[in-house]
Amino acid sequence: MLNVVVLTTGPLLTLAEAKQHLRIDHADEDALVETYADAAVLSCLNHCNRQLVPQGAEPAFKAAAMLMTSDLFNTRETVVTGQSVAVSPTVSALLAPYRIIRI
Repeated sequence: MLNVVVLTTGPLLTLAEAKQHLRIDHADEDALVETYADAAVLSCLNHCNRQLVPQGAEPAFKAAAMLMTSDLFNTRETVVTGQSVAVSPTVSALLAPYRIIRI
């Protein structure tokens, strides 16, 4: 899993947590779930224009990463008919207080 600096370096989201969130109880797709979880964490950081998770923001980033992981896992196509949202409104709301907007 991707290590993110919080107070110490470690995974923001473990494989076990991601699998529990996705309700997966087998090991057949562990590599895929791990890839999606890592991509979700990086996407959350990129969305906020940050390289590190702010202290105290771990629950919001973790919840957003879990939601993004499930989006990636459940929607494996690049385009879904009828949807044009880059980041889900829930993920955006979780991360909004921590987003750095560059001008």
